Amino acid sequence: MKKRMGFLKLHEEVILDKVGLTVWAYNKQGKYVGRVEINHAGLAAFTGLKGKKRLGNMSWERLFQRLAKKQ
Repeated sequence: MKKRMGFLKLHEEVILDKVGLTVWAYNKQGKYVGRVEINHAGLAAFTGLKGKKRLGNMSWERLFQRLAKKQ
């Protein structure tokens, strides 16, 4: 199995307002696979041909509650 490599490099503080930050994901062939939107309220993940299918949408509190249960 080949290891996948990816990186995100930020050199400045990003203010998470209503718009926030969007991370787009592509496979090795350059085909769109999804995006994650991060803002002041929490995060949402989308997929599909045009990124319209919502996989999840949760507040920061709910996200960390779920992560704490996994431990």
